[in-house]
Amino acid sequence: MVRDYYYELSDRGVLTLDGVEQDDPWFCDFFFRRVAPTANPEYPEYPFVCRCGDEMNYLRPADTPIVYTGFDGSRLSYGASLSTPFAPDRLLYSHDGVLYHWAPVGDVGRIVPHVATEIAQRIEPWGPYYAYVGDDGREMIPIMPRISDREISVLRPRRDNSCVGCGQANPFSLRLSFVVDHADASVSTWLRPDLRFQGAMETTHGGMISLLLDEAMGKALSAQGIKGPTAHLGVNFRRPMILGEEYCIRAWIREQQGRKKFVNAEVRAWNNPDVVIANADALFIERAPTPPA
Repeated sequence: MVRDYYYELSDRGVLTLDGVEQDDPWFCDFFFRRVAPTANPEYPEYPFVCRCGDEMNYLRPADTPIVYTGFDGSRLSYGASLSTPFAPDRLLYSHDGVLYHWAPVGDVGRIVPHVATEIAQRIEPWGPYYAYVGDDGREMIPIMPRISDREISVLRPRRDNSCVGCGQANPFSLRLSFVVDHADASVSTWLRPDLRFQGAMETTHGGMISLLLDEAMGKALSAQGIKGPTAHLGVNFRRPMILGEEYCIRAWIREQQGRKKFVNAEVRAWNNPDVVIANADALFIERAPTPPA
């Protein structure tokens, strides 16, 4: 005979049965280690279940089936002693200020306030979004909204890439990430140039501005699955790019003629979008397809 039990999980990670807190460490770890989505249509309000022999322990979470209640700097913990590796690029946030992280069940797990406050010490605004500041104090790791009114995705630095603009394998790389807006097929990143970018009079070196524009235009192609080198790059410098101030670098494909890709990009002051710092137009030549062996 199958016995059904109905558990509740608060947004602070407190597991209860009939209003009684379940705080036995062994049971909590057992429960959250085995909890999984249920396909039982009879209990739509209890979308998760932990099966134990003839017992069906249904779970109704206030938010997510995993709630992270501890953080030791490298792992987020839940249950009594369970944990998952902390990865800044797996953070998400809601528009009401709740921080989430990837979880083994339910896709994401809610992070309780005192843990979120600790992690938030490394979080800064990044354009219209937020970013986690990497261990070197310079890399900005984007944190995306859990729900967005726009179709967006992120192009992040790849571990096997040595590109000076966006690779992780190069110790001197800027490790730039870009947000792809699929509505207009543009890519954007946000940046506060530091001493690495310095030219004359505490402004950004023109060569670095050109690098940023070229990198953004390359990513506009990458977002469409296109690979190809820069054949021509023209840059117009309009105003100084001041160190320490925030800027938006945006790029988009203007025209395509076979393997020829004509791309535009611009740098604008983030706090005053009407101010154009520099703009560029470029020609990229798409790589020819590899002939079959």
